[in-house]
Amino acid sequence: MSISQISAPISRRQALRRFAALGVGLPIVSSVLAACAPQAQAPAATSAPAAAPTTAPAAAPTSAPPKPAATAPTAAPAATVAPTAAATTAPTTAAAAKQYSLSFANVLESGELFVQLGNGIEEAAKVAGFKFKRYNNNLDGPTAINNARLMVQDQPDLILEYNGVEGIGESLRKIFDDAKIPFIAINVPVPGGVWFNLVNKEIGTDTANIVVPMAKAKGWTGADTTVVIIQGSTAGEEVNDCVRYFMVTTAKLLGLPEVQPSDITALTTTIGSNGLQVDGKGTLEESYNQVKNALQTIPAGRHILLYSINDDSVIGGWRAISESQRESNTIVAGLGGSVAALEELRTNPQWVAEGSVFATHWGEYLMAMATAILGGVTPPPLTKSPQAVLLKDNVGKYYDAEGKVTLLPPLVAENMYLKATGVLQKFKNVEGLS
Repeated sequence: MSISQISAPISRRQALRRFAALGVGLPIVSSVLAACAPQAQAPAATSAPAAAPTTAPAAAPTSAPPKPAATAPTAAPAATVAPTAAATTAPTTAAAAKQYSLSFANVLESGELFVQLGNGIEEAAKVAGFKFKRYNNNLDGPTAINNARLMVQDQPDLILEYNGVEGIGESLRKIFDDAKIPFIAINVPVPGGVWFNLVNKEIGTDTANIVVPMAKAKGWTGADTTVVIIQGSTAGEEVNDCVRYFMVTTAKLLGLPEVQPSDITALTTTIGSNGLQVDGKGTLEESYNQVKNALQTIPAGRHILLYSINDDSVIGGWRAISESQRESNTIVAGLGGSVAALEELRTNPQWVAEGSVFATHWGEYLMAMATAILGGVTPPPLTKSPQAVLLKDNVGKYYDAEGKVTLLPPLVAENMYLKATGVLQKFKNVEGLS
């Protein structure tokens, strides 16, 4: 069944599986949201395809109001700068002169993951001083389009669009453009919109640059090591860039035959003589089964590097390795920052790194983006979400023992325009910002 055919409420398990098909940076599926503050309830469900919006009490405007933030962004305001370029203008005083309003459509309001993501954005809006309305796209194309029309009727100053059906992007763009309302596309690009998303290529590359030197320090070489990557074939190229670039970088560092990203597609199963790719579909169970089968083809004496697109998938693969009693010959890295994976990082000597995208705190960045745009700034086409590869010796810097975020990484260079809004400073949790 396609995503656009879904209209009834769906279970958490179904949500996780369908989210794997979004092409939205599946690393957040396993539990990027498990690391947020105590859970709140989801907005009450309605029988209509588009849930009635709820209005969040807005905090009084502060001296530095919030800010907001496709394949090829050309939005309102038009993105005219390369992704790595700085924003073109400092926020104007006009942005600080009134309380602005936002309308936000969440990708889904079923299941704790997306409820917590939405709650984090709503709470950030309160702290930043925005009026706020919230809608539920329910992972459904027609619902998202209907919600877009309802949001336009709200006449907000800016729209936050988290749509899970990339094929309807042009329809959303027309609705927003006709109403002359700027918008930020979250995770899944919408043509013409400024885009906020993680960068899977970078997190996969960074992870390999950490993991491979650890393997080499143990005496592992390209001659005795097999790299096992677990993809989600339906999730799209951007999501699977994390495992592709992990493999590409690992091959280079281990002295294996050169691998190009284009050599690894959704149909690829073997990568040279030292790489295997299986399709875990972004789930724990399927990843367990696929890795269990793959292990039968890997000689018992070989070392294994294991990596996947999200923590659920990595945990499934690790379970298969443990049952085969091959733990001591395996090094694993996770991706997502789930509570379970963070515990593995702290306690499992073979789990050496954990990528986190801090999705529970995306709202802080989105409010700063909104403030900048409404203040006249032209942001880069992509504003990167906070992300970092955590190690055993620094995980406690960013997460407490319960897996709650305590600190966000420093701003990357192309995101420095957010600092000028003053919004991130209100949250007092971004490293390097006071």
